[in-house]
Amino acid sequence: MNHNKIGVGILVLTTLLVGMVLIPAVSAQEEKDYSVTAEEAFKHANADMISFIAADAPGFENWTGASIDSKPVELYDINGQKLFYQFSVYKEKKLIGTIDIYANKTLGNSFNDITFDPEPYKAAEAMKKSKEIAKKNYPTGEIESTKMVVYRYPSIGAMTLVKDKTTGVEHRIFVDAYTLDEVQDKPVTETEPGVWSMYEMKLKSGVEENLKEWEKSDQLTKSIEQEAANKGVNINVTVTEDNIKKLRGDAAVMASTSVTLGVPLRGQETNIFCGEASIQMISLYYGYPTPSQTYIFDYFFGPDDDPAGLNPSEMIEWAEDKWGKTGSLDTSLTNAEVVTEIDNDRPYYSIIPGHYRVCQGYLIQNGYFYIY
Repeated sequence: MNHNKIGVGILVLTTLLVGMVLIPAVSAQEEKDYSVTAEEAFKHANADMISFIAADAPGFENWTGASIDSKPVELYDINGQKLFYQFSVYKEKKLIGTIDIYANKTLGNSFNDITFDPEPYKAAEAMKKSKEIAKKNYPTGEIESTKMVVYRYPSIGAMTLVKDKTTGVEHRIFVDAYTLDEVQDKPVTETEPGVWSMYEMKLKSGVEENLKEWEKSDQLTKSIEQEAANKGVNINVTVTEDNIKKLRGDAAVMASTSVTLGVPLRGQETNIFCGEASIQMISLYYGYPTPSQTYIFDYFFGPDDDPAGLNPSEMIEWAEDKWGKTGSLDTSLTNAEVVTEIDNDRPYYSIIPGHYRVCQGYLIQNGYFYIY
């Protein structure tokens, strides 16, 4: 394996780079309010779904006949600002996917990711437990708010803000929405789990550049909206199977180029076993002996250890010791490098702060580059 990075036990389609050359209709300097309404986000989500299905993008074979619920879940950043609108995609009343659209134009391209066959999380229970812990830990404090947040992307949980009435100090209580475990409010490190702000990470690209990227995605949505209107399809409301059939082959829905390697899917068995799951999936793909995730964990840690999970050097060590692959850490693969790896039959670890996943493919469509 030439490259090792970190990632998830679900298929996620994530924007890597926007390659379209479009002129913003309104300059960043003229715009005052950068928030995105739920109605606007819904239109973007519909346009994305139409684009992928109509172009026969891999992974969407089962989405024909699917529809998006127009009422999204609002997910916040740990800094308290609205981060995503998460739209649920249903087919025959079964949840088959989610689409995350950014809630603020300063965060860049409107599209964040699409997840196939997601596991529903326990929002109500997580919020309840978060408030209970806040009351227990700070009995004289005042609860200011409880929100569903992305506390360590892609991890979702409840965050309760409680204010000490005497000192005025605010405290944050996090509870994971899947495991209902409390998450400590501390920075993520290689050896300790914690929380980090996706909002702040996205702003590192610069507000001006992000606004241009959002405008490009908006222009693409408008072009699909116009093509749809020409065929009598309104993407401001739920799009039907017949609507999508009308749009196949239209100029705004360009053909895609893609490669996916068919890596066997394995979900992580505990909230820290993302590295173990990634190792397991690639082992299965290459046909190597595939131990359990617990065995992989025990290979590096003893019974008295209490780590956050595997660090990058340990992931590389496994590749070298068990697969005979020369590992290297590249924290910023270019699109060309991703294509080279996948075209040469090499799925790889993909890394974000505190989390591993496996990259098993790419998609180029409408001037955008995505990874699976």
